[in-house]
Amino acid sequence: MNRKVWIISGPAGVGKSTTARWLAQSMEKSAYVSGDDISHMAVSGRERPWESERANDLVWKNIVALTDNFLEAGYDVVVDWVAFWQDVKRYTVHWIEQGVEVRYVILWAEQDVHIQRDQYRPSDAQMGERVIILRNEFLSSGAPDRYYLDNTVGELSETIQQLQESEQFVLTDLQQSGAST
Repeated sequence: MNRKVWIISGPAGVGKSTTARWLAQSMEKSAYVSGDDISHMAVSGRERPWESERANDLVWKNIVALTDNFLEAGYDVVVDWVAFWQDVKRYTVHWIEQGVEVRYVILWAEQDVHIQRDQYRPSDAQMGERVIILRNEFLSSGAPDRYYLDNTVGELSETIQQLQESEQFVLTDLQQSGAST
């Protein structure tokens, strides 16, 4: 049976972590890999991944290493991270070449919903204006429209079902070359 990797992405406040955790819990044998948790492992001298290419690369290298280990142990993996199209293309190629099914989704909601969801977070976890900045970065990232999933309304269970069943989120060699579909 082929292993699967889901990369659940999107701006702050869109529901990445909630969706990713629920998706992982819905599977028989799965691991949840949080890019935020990895990012915060560096204590002294930590750089923010959105301000430092080196810090972003370090997070990605650790996501890949953990994911590889879980795949080798027979787990499907759900990655929760603000994963932009260029990084996804760069860091998923080897999984696709190994026959791992990789699914990439950019969760999306109306702007006011993003902002409202961010405000419901604990104050130390709120991203504020970064929500709008991330929205704009995603819109200009070059990711094909097929990878966006609007979760403004609807039940989480419906989102999980769509992630599991829809082929629109599957990365293939064609998409890796940057071709839009």
